[in-house]
Amino acid sequence: MQKRTALPVRRALMWVLGALAAVLVLGAGALALNPGWIVGQLREQLEGIATRSLGRPVSVEKVEAHWVPRPGASVTNLRVEGEGDEPPFLEARHATATVQLWPLIRSLGKDVRMGALTLDDTRLNLVRRRDGTWNYEKLGSQQPGTGSPPPGAARETSVEALRIRNGVVNVTDAQSAGGTAAVAMRDIDLDLKGLGPELTLKGSLKAAIAAPARNVSVDFKVAPFPTGKPQPGQPWPQVTMHLRGKDLSVNAFRNFLPPTAMGYFTGGQVDVSADVKTNAGAYVLTGQGAAKALKLRGEPASGSFAFASRIDPARVKAARVDFTKLAINGPGIDLAGTASASVAPTRVRFAMQGQELDLKHVLGALPQQPGDETASPALPASVRKKLSKVDVSGTLKLAKLHHGAHVATNVDARAKLDEGVLSVQRGSATVYDGRMDLRGSQVDLTKKQPEWSLKAVLTGMDTAQAFQSLAGSQALRGRASGDFQLTGTGTDWNQIRNTLTGSGTVQLGDGALTTANLEEKVTPLLTGSGQTGARGAGSKTAQGTELKDLSASFRVQDGWLTFTKPVAFQSSIGSGRLDGRVGLDARLELKGTLDASASFVSTLTHGATPIGSPVSIPLTITGTLEDPEVTPGSPLNIAKGLLPKVGSNPVNQARKGIEGLFKRPRKQGP
Repeated sequence: MQKRTALPVRRALMWVLGALAAVLVLGAGALALNPGWIVGQLREQLEGIATRSLGRPVSVEKVEAHWVPRPGASVTNLRVEGEGDEPPFLEARHATATVQLWPLIRSLGKDVRMGALTLDDTRLNLVRRRDGTWNYEKLGSQQPGTGSPPPGAARETSVEALRIRNGVVNVTDAQSAGGTAAVAMRDIDLDLKGLGPELTLKGSLKAAIAAPARNVSVDFKVAPFPTGKPQPGQPWPQVTMHLRGKDLSVNAFRNFLPPTAMGYFTGGQVDVSADVKTNAGAYVLTGQGAAKALKLRGEPASGSFAFASRIDPARVKAARVDFTKLAINGPGIDLAGTASASVAPTRVRFAMQGQELDLKHVLGALPQQPGDETASPALPASVRKKLSKVDVSGTLKLAKLHHGAHVATNVDARAKLDEGVLSVQRGSATVYDGRMDLRGSQVDLTKKQPEWSLKAVLTGMDTAQAFQSLAGSQALRGRASGDFQLTGTGTDWNQIRNTLTGSGTVQLGDGALTTANLEEKVTPLLTGSGQTGARGAGSKTAQGTELKDLSASFRVQDGWLTFTKPVAFQSSIGSGRLDGRVGLDARLELKGTLDASASFVSTLTHGATPIGSPVSIPLTITGTLEDPEVTPGSPLNIAKGLLPKVGSNPVNQARKGIEGLFKRPRKQGP
């Protein structure tokens, strides 16, 4: 019974195989008699599919059919046209396309479906136009010609696999002088499988980027996309990817950067690795990198970083990238810390600390600008525009912060950049052995010249160090404290001092003016020993003039610091009061009085004539802090000041009294 049942089955199977063999023979014979079927159908499909997909005219020079190892055709000089006078977007010297066998046989050669496409000696030409856009940005978004879809465009087409061998990517930058072309990537080996709908896409890429050998590898896998865009709650396809890059030249990537960012980097190499995985419907990106022999405007530097991001496919612009183990080292910069950045809204948060930050080096690393902005100390216009659209805040702790001769140590600050205005929310630093608090200070970086408002509380600053650093001498010694609020424009002192406005108070303890000695100026007048010396003669001594408990209130305007109440001070001679102003260029225009103490006057006369109260001496101080001219009042005025102390006599009598008053008593002989 079983034999009888099996016999019809075997006969049916043999019949099916026989029929299939007959179809194959007939199909093969028909195709052998007319191979143009494959050629015509395949050429039409190849040009039609590519033209519809890319939105650019696609043409081939020659198509030849073949049967082994698989039915298909060889294509010579595949070409995807560029726009206008741009070079072809894509060129392939040789291409091989295979077709699916069963549809081909079933339709007796009329249904030609592409299986795999291999491109050899392929050249991709990327062009950055003068307006900053790239030639690939509108690819596939428009149809060539009139814009009407070609016949058969509604028919769904696909390619099972794509392979590129010996590929090259050229970049032409029309924004540079004369337009430059450079090989950005070569020796490309790309494999893509599962390009059709409802297929799992798998791919791998190996290439050499500005290197003699391949130094980049990528492999990835993407699960089939759902029909249409996934709806809320519908899962997106799973993705896995591994990227590895070694000895990547920074210069090679400069061609792909926006014009405003190209000037930051002028050399160096970067190693980077990244992985993408799918977790709970989101894509998780993790990786790390290191920069070696990096150059910022020619200065060598190095750095390293690790990064991570969780990306919701439905809200890609809301993604945030977190940087950890962030470090950069180079001339004038030694920083480490963490940072995070998001695109929409554009927001950056950071927490950095380090040993040194030289603002002069940092500003010098900004992109060079054409025209008159090249020599400007302000930020370039392109950078100012971008700053007005970002939200940046964070903390900075530095052992040393400096810009030229200006030095601050033990910096601890929290700052926020909002709409281009940098605000110091917390800021303290050691400045010339004193402490300065800058909380509440602001800088508007969106202006052509930065506009700033400085609020500072100063405690115990060593003025000798400050003057030595800023002026090259120690004209004033002591410990200064005070508070002030100043507003100004720009970053260059020669320009700032003419626009600076504000007010403040200052106190100086244990101070001394090293460039003038008031005692030497006043003594000749009090002793009647002669006139004071010429300007500067004998006024610069190692001792100078002692200034104890100096205090002052002032306002700043039109390049001058004007005292709003007389400056009061104590010295070894006595007490003094000065009114007037001090130029921000160190000029002096001061007037006041010096009340020579009774003990000082008595010492000059060796106690011969006791004086019961101080002697007031008018003072005028001009010149500069480096070379002050001190002019005491005339002897007549001094005499008038002494009249109450020697009796109400006429002036002539007072003069005689003064002469005798300060004469030393003669020693009596034995």
